[in-house]
Amino acid sequence: MTLADDVLQVVRLVPPGCVVAYGDLAELFGTSPRIIGHIMATNDVPDLPWWRVVRADGGMADHLVDDAVPHWREEGIGFADGRVRIRRCRADLPALADAAESRLGPLPGAGDVPAP
Repeated sequence: MTLADDVLQVVRLVPPGCVVAYGDLAELFGTSPRIIGHIMATNDVPDLPWWRVVRADGGMADHLVDDAVPHWREEGIGFADGRVRIRRCRADLPALADAAESRLGPLPGAGDVPAP
């Protein structure tokens, strides 16, 4: 499997009602947020919960916000002015790291994920 395949699998592990930042995923995989952003922007996987991956400030590309808002509302993800309230809605990163390693095996940065 490729890094992109692994990243997309972990995105599927983000629980409904929660979000992660590109940097959170980057830390798990020992790469940069830009690489994660590129993977997210170029995937064509159906039914991927892409709206659960946001920038560190809770925002996302302007052209995606209108499509993300209904998902955020449905899942109870708090947002205002096109930005998720990431401090309130961020997934439990250590639990996500554990789930990711259970599915994918050891990840470069999973042991370094800080507790919330």
